Amino acid sequence: MIFNIKSLATQLHKSNKKALLINSFRYGALFLLCGALTYSTHAIFELYTSAQSSHQQVSKLQKQALELSASLSEETALNRTLNATIEQKKQALTILNQRIDDMESVLGLGEKNKDLDLQKRVNTAAINSAVKATLFQLIPNGEPTPNVQLTSGFGTRVHPITKQRKRHDGLDFAAKSGTPIYAPADAVIEKAKSSKHGYGNQLILNHAMGFVSTYSHMSKFNVKAGQFVNKGELIGWTGNSGLSTGPHLHYEIHFLGKPLNPRPFVNWDIKNFDTIFKKEPNVQWASLLDTVGSMVEMQIQLASKNHEATFQTVNQPKSNPKQTNTP
Repeated sequence: MIFNIKSLATQLHKSNKKALLINSFRYGALFLLCGALTYSTHAIFELYTSAQSSHQQVSKLQKQALELSASLSEETALNRTLNATIEQKKQALTILNQRIDDMESVLGLGEKNKDLDLQKRVNTAAINSAVKATLFQLIPNGEPTPNVQLTSGFGTRVHPITKQRKRHDGLDFAAKSGTPIYAPADAVIEKAKSSKHGYGNQLILNHAMGFVSTYSHMSKFNVKAGQFVNKGELIGWTGNSGLSTGPHLHYEIHFLGKPLNPRPFVNWDIKNFDTIFKKEPNVQWASLLDTVGSMVEMQIQLASKNHEATFQTVNQPKSNPKQTNTP
């Protein structure tokens, strides 16, 4: 009996020890599992936090990318616009250069201006062009009766009525009665004389720089003495008044009271601008050109200054009347 009790106690002790080992193993495994779960949960949380942060950064980068893309699109469009504007300016500059070349060719300035910059070329061409335009505006040029046949020239001839040799101080144009007569340059009407003798009905136009032109054998006047007329303005009509063998216009040009051959003036235009200087030696053309050139240059300078003053006035910021200046 005693043996059995000891044996039982031994068995129980062994059983408790075994159970204790099993429980210890279970608790250790449970502890390890809890630790693993805790670590996993923490790692998952950190991964989630990192994912959220990465997502926010990706969203921010996407937003910046969209902004940059929009900005790039705007800059690309602006760049295209600027390139188009530059191309237009280049084309305009090319056309301007061509026009200046053409103008210089017409004005005979090609070789003189080839070494100048564009601005000086423009200024020189403008001045020379303005000088020529001014001369054509002030000095008689062209036909007073366009597209009418010239029948008698300047110089000594046998008069068709008196049959005597006499100086013919003008040109005769075989114009039918009533053919319009136009002023060959700006002028003031010095005389509008009606007569049945000699030159018949005659107009005298006083131009600038000492030039005078006369129109004889007219049928009717369209102007009166003292009136100012512009180049190309209708001044009257041809006729057969006075000592005349038929309807025609007798046309004269005088310089300082001396008759000049009107033919070079009738043929004078921009294409043969320089020819009149050789064909009419009685006029000091160099001095005349210098005078007109100075006038034109002064006008261009005044116009330029007025333009600059107007530009500055327009662009000057308006002052506030309520503001007071303090020293």
